[in-house]
Amino acid sequence: MSDDQLIKDVTEHSTTRFVVFVVGGHLYELAFLHTEHYPDQTMVLDLNKNRFGLIDHETLDRPNYLEHVFQINEIDAEKLRARLHELI
Repeated sequence: MSDDQLIKDVTEHSTTRFVVFVVGGHLYELAFLHTEHYPDQTMVLDLNKNRFGLIDHETLDRPNYLEHVFQINEIDAEKLRARLHELI
């Protein structure tokens, strides 16, 4: 017998926005998911690198957050941060 238990299984509708842009010589293909499960945050998925993060304006300005989530350097993170402020 296994001790694994399903804790939660929820289906809900979401809104998805796909955006492609170049920042600092890097092509970003991002998906922005808005859902009631995370009402004040946007789930941002980097479709090229298969990485994602829950982002709002507060976490967007958190030091090293974008660097960690998207595995990018500080210079690229600042450029991406400026663009994400416009998109979120």
